[in-house]
Parts: sequence; structure tokens; C-alpha cells
Amino acid sequence: MKQRHILTTIAIFIAVYMTAALGWWTYSLLKYSVVESELQMEILESKKQLCYSEFRSEIRLKTSTNTIGKFSTKINTKDFNYILKKSNDCAKNYKLISTVQKSAISNDSIHITITFNAPPAEIEKIKTRLDSKQNAWLGEGITVGLLTLIIIGLMYYFLDRMIRFNQQKANFMMAVTHELKTPIAAAKLAIQTVIRNKNQANQERVLEISKQSMDRLSGLMERVLLATQFENRLPSKNEKWIHIHEIISQAIEEGQFSIGETLKNNLVESKDFLIYCDAQMLKIVFINLFTNSIKYSEENCVNVSVNSFVRDGVFGVTVTDQGIGIPSEERNRIFEKFYRVGDERTRSRQGSGLGLYLVKQILNLHKANIEVTANVPNGSKFNIVFNANDCRME
Repeated sequence: MKQRHILTTIAIFIAVYMTAALGWWTYSLLKYSVVESELQMEILESKKQLCYSEFRSEIRLKTSTNTIGKFSTKINTKDFNYILKKSNDCAKNYKLISTVQKSAISNDSIHITITFNAPPAEIEKIKTRLDSKQNAWLGEGITVGLLTLIIIGLMYYFLDRMIRFNQQKANFMMAVTHELKTPIAAAKLAIQTVIRNKNQANQERVLEISKQSMDRLSGLMERVLLATQFENRLPSKNEKWIHIHEIISQAIEEGQFSIGETLKNNLVESKDFLIYCDAQMLKIVFINLFTNSIKYSEENCVNVSVNSFVRDGVFGVTVTDQGIGIPSEERNRIFEKFYRVGDERTRSRQGSGLGLYLVKQILNLHKANIEVTANVPNGSKFNIVFNANDCRME
């Protein structure tokens, strides 16, 4: 838990830092674009000033205005064409346009106003370039920011899963150690009792206890080995046609449920059908489901029912219990390897976290699906739907 808190803190810090850095970087580029555009406009104003100064020095006439880029004076009518030509030449040299306005004062004198301006296309080009750069920088900043956050999120997700998986493995090792210790200790005690006690009746009882402990130990080893096979390669199936009721009955018989952990068997009322499968693997599925349902039921309140059905060409089995139930947010994770529901009431139960993982893997191997829903009024309901091509009515 401490590792996850540290990882979360680091991820948040990196995300905030990178967002701030990218935000400042984008802001600087946007500001630079504005400054660049203003500089280009200032260059146009400088051209207007230079053009105005050059024109004024060549004409050598007194002006009545002194506005940048604007020349206003009184001239002789005969000089108008000459001044007009000079204004056009100056404007052409500086890539500007000149606008001439005149008004008659007398027959031989006129008043002219010459204005030097940048071409509208040039000004529009600067504005368009500014908008384009700002959109580009803003889009790039948002894109890089989103990609960075996505990468940070993916790194956090995979590191968090790694930490969770390592914790689950540690829990698995502790659980397996306990599971191994209990039957071994029971078998050892039974053997010691046999050695000390010569009573035949007691010997049979303690030998039965030893057998049950060895069966429990053998079952655990079988689950671990089967889980290892699914991890490395798919195990081979020994398939044959068999009645689903026969598999379920064997699972109930071999489940080694304690006194009081009896199943409410509804198979009499359910539909029996033939299924082409590995009977031993499918029996493990039902044993694990029954054991899991019993394990997470309250003491002296075990009520697990199993029912096979055939509806509209769908072949399946439903296992229902009235236990403590599974939180909705954890139902998608209970089939993960080593995963156990993180509730104190459930953690008090023994288990390795392999049972439902094997259920899911075996059913996938048989092209079957399983889903878990809430039971009413309490408990869980496991629905198994088999591949219709592997099932038939007798």
C-alpha cells in the first residue's frame, strides 16, 4: 500500500510539472509569435518613414503636415505629374503604395496630399501568418501535453499493476504456506496418534483424517500445477462425451465439504445434457465454484444451489449462493491470478487466489463463458454458458 501511495505521488508530481512546463513553453511561443508580428508591423512603419523622408528630400517643398507616411503641400499645377511620378517611384522602391489626393486652389496652384501605406495584402499576410503560428503552437502544445499525460497514465497503470501483482504473489505465497502447513500438521498428528494408540477404531479414524489431509494437499498441488501449465502453455484436453449431471455429481461428491457445508442440489429439476469436454478439468471448475461459494458464506448459513439449463439452444449451468456477495467494482477482477477480494471478512478465509483463475482458464479452453452477478436478496450468482457445438441433448 505504501508503494502505491509513493507511486501515485510521483505520478501526480510529474504530471503537474510536465503540464506546467508545457504550458509555459506554449505561452512563450504564443507570445513570441505576437512579438514577431508586431516587429513586422514596425518594419512596415519604418518603410513608410523612410519612403516619406526620401520623397520629401527629393521634392524639397515645404509641407503643411508632418504625419509619418503622409505628405501634404501646395504645388504648381505643372509640377503635379512630376511629383506624382516621384511618389510612385518611392513607393515602388519600398514596396508600398501611394495615394494622391488633390484639390484646386487657383488655375495654376493645387493642394495635394500624398499618403504612403503598406499594401493591404501584406498586412493581411502578417495577420494570417500570426493566426497560423498561434494555432500551430497551441495545437502542438495541447497535443504534446495530452501525449505526455497519456504516457504518464500508462506508466502509472502498468507500474501499479506490477505492484499489485507482486503483492498478490506475496499474499499467494503466504496463503500457500498456510494451506500446506495445515494438512501436513494434521497428517503428522494423526500418524503420531496411530503410533501411540493401538486401538483399532481410533486408528481407522485418524487414518481417515490423514487421508483427508493428503487429499487436500494433493488438490492444492494439482491446482498449482494446472495454473503453471496455463501460464506457460495450454494443457492438453482428454475430451469425451459425458453427462453434465455426472460431472456436477462427481464434483459434489469429491469436493470434501465439511459437515454443515452441504449443497442444495437442484439437479433433479434441471436439464441434463451431454457435453464434449475434459471431464476432469470441468470437475475442477465446479469444485472450485462450490468451494468458493461455501467459503464465503456465513457460518451455519451455507445454501449453495446448482442448476443446469437448456434454453433456446443455449446450454449452461448456474451456481448460486447466499453468502456475503462480491462488490460490483471487483467482479471483473476475481478471475485474475492470485487476486482475492480485499475485504477483511473474505481475507479471514483461507485460499490461494487460484480457484476462480483456474475456473476462467479452463472454461476459456473449452470455449465457454462465465459471468458473475449479484444474487437476490444476497450472495452471488455464477452463470456458465458452454459452446453450443460441444453440447447436445441425448
